[in-house]
Amino acid sequence: MNKTLKNTFWFSILLILVVATMLFASLFISKNAYAQESTNEQDSLNSQSETEADEATPYGLYVVLSISIDCGDGKVWTTVKNDFTLFPATVNVVVELYSSTTYTDNYQNMTLESVNSTSDLNMGKTIRTEASTGGTEKYWLGRMRYKKDKGAWKTKDTGVYRIGANGEFLGPV
Repeated sequence: MNKTLKNTFWFSILLILVVATMLFASLFISKNAYAQESTNEQDSLNSQSETEADEATPYGLYVVLSISIDCGDGKVWTTVKNDFTLFPATVNVVVELYSSTTYTDNYQNMTLESVNSTSDLNMGKTIRTEASTGGTEKYWLGRMRYKKDKGAWKTKDTGVYRIGANGEFLGPV
């Protein structure tokens, strides 16, 4: 092998190992307190329709988002974090916080307390929405809607948690 070909071969092997290590590491991201779910998505670039203007737009191959719910000092908040993105991607996120005085696990039967959104949640960044408990013990649910690049909207939630009037965590339901 000539020197250039040999260097290209080793660079390719190194690149494959780095990508494989990043994917493997993303599976072991630590969990936040109380509630958190991760979403892993991998889409084929070939499945996306492209126009001539889209051909220059890079697409992320892999995105890991997490959602958590937390409380304290008479408040409840939901946070979404972009834990990992493989290759540049535009990650549009809407984070919502719902409550109910009676138990339900359906956000549609709860009251929307607060909402926040971003058109691009970069890797390592978070978005949060919060609301006051209003001095009442309630059941709370955090929900996110998100889409990667020009993909379809997806959803994920924290599950339902009982939180006291002063913002104290009373447990999952």
